[in-house]
Amino acid sequence: MKAIIHTRFLHWKQAPFHFIFWLLFPIIVVVFLQYLLVNFQADTKVPVGIVVADQTNTAFELVEKIEETPFIRVYQLDEEQALNQLEKHELDSVFVIKKGYEEQINRGSRNRLITSYQSDLSFAYTSVSEMVASMVQQDTGRIKTAYTILQMEEQLTNNQNWTTKEIITTSKEIETEQDLLSAHFQYQGQADGAKSQSQLWNPWGLWVLFSCLATFFLFGWLVKENHSSVRARFAFIRFPFKTYALLNLTLYTLILLLMDAVTLVIFNHFLATTIDASRIAAIISFRFVINGLAFLFALKMKQIVTYYGLSLIFTLMLALTSGAIIPIDGLTNRLPLLNDVHPIIPFLNGTFHNFWFYMVGVFIFIWYVRKDETYA
Repeated sequence: MKAIIHTRFLHWKQAPFHFIFWLLFPIIVVVFLQYLLVNFQADTKVPVGIVVADQTNTAFELVEKIEETPFIRVYQLDEEQALNQLEKHELDSVFVIKKGYEEQINRGSRNRLITSYQSDLSFAYTSVSEMVASMVQQDTGRIKTAYTILQMEEQLTNNQNWTTKEIITTSKEIETEQDLLSAHFQYQGQADGAKSQSQLWNPWGLWVLFSCLATFFLFGWLVKENHSSVRARFAFIRFPFKTYALLNLTLYTLILLLMDAVTLVIFNHFLATTIDASRIAAIISFRFVINGLAFLFALKMKQIVTYYGLSLIFTLMLALTSGAIIPIDGLTNRLPLLNDVHPIIPFLNGTFHNFWFYMVGVFIFIWYVRKDETYA
């Protein structure tokens, strides 16, 4: 094995950029696309100015709710500065929380609590203003509910064991814990939408596709060294070609598994993905499958350009039929066997079992024990 590593190192030394580029390609592309996506989402948020004239806890709680809205980017400014930026169309709209906001809320009043401003280019004013109004109504609704409960308690028990603040705090806790305003529906026979809802961004889905492409391009050495003009030299080498190829396959597999471990750490740190036993098992299974497929595919190719071209086509087919980029629920419903025979769907599902994990091993074993045809 030491001789194989030394020989392969000499090949890498002749073209180090090619080897390093395809080794790092999946990680770099996915992290870069994530960076672009985060910046794009930040740029597409609606800029809204908030002026807090009432320096109370209730007013600041409202500001926190507005900031938690995913499509809004909040700027807390003074009124003069906010209106100046609105005139320059740097803000879509401005909302001023007036003095006495908390006092009015505690009295159950919801009129003239907030003053809003818009410009002739405010495209999201209606949506944002309705959202802010609903938040204010939610606060006033809690106050009215608390007063009603206290009145009922006094009428029925002639005693008050609860305070208004305690009732409001309890209602917020119940709302947070039980998610009372959310509901999920699905047709009969479908999975629960709350559990099966796919993520807008799936870094592992893109990584597995780019990793497939990179693996095929890394195994281009086999096409070149399997050429008849090169293979004739193995008659003067202590390693038969098949042993040489298998040892190199083992070396590449170990290196790529190491890079997969690095990918796990990088994705966990930068993309907040989880590291668990099922994901690790799925990566190991996928690595053996894709390396074996690339190895067998390269053995059948005679021209390196044809090999690269077919590798691109094969990766595109995997992308279209795996669900890594576009949903394929309709396809898998008509062809349920696809989930079992597709090379990368088991990885996307986070499972170790893969039909091709066993088939690749069988094909490589048949190739190794089969006698080569020789010509005098």
